[in-house]
Amino acid sequence: MTYSINQINNINADLMAVIDKIENSKAEDETVTDLVSELQVLIETRQKLVHALVSDTNFTDRDVLEQQFDLTQTFIKRSRKIMDFRQSLLQAGNTTKRQINVYKAIDSNR
Repeated sequence: MTYSINQINNINADLMAVIDKIENSKAEDETVTDLVSELQVLIETRQKLVHALVSDTNFTDRDVLEQQFDLTQTFIKRSRKIMDFRQSLLQAGNTTKRQINVYKAIDSNR
């Protein structure tokens, strides 16, 4: 896959926008699943573009490479925060389901 700095910058902007949408969505918002899928596709595309950039022996702009590294770290931190939040929601939901099942079992034994 070939790259251009403009393509990478466009992907970076799209990634930030999707992450912002996910972070600003309510926990029960059904569109978050689609946004997470979109986020995954964007990350894979960016990864390929950045890999092509880094692999290009003719590209020597250190500032651009450092900027991409910094953005990668930012994306990792923000994505991990989203993932941790979503996992905590799933765990809370599982705990609630277990509690409901215990109450149903108690009620059925009466």
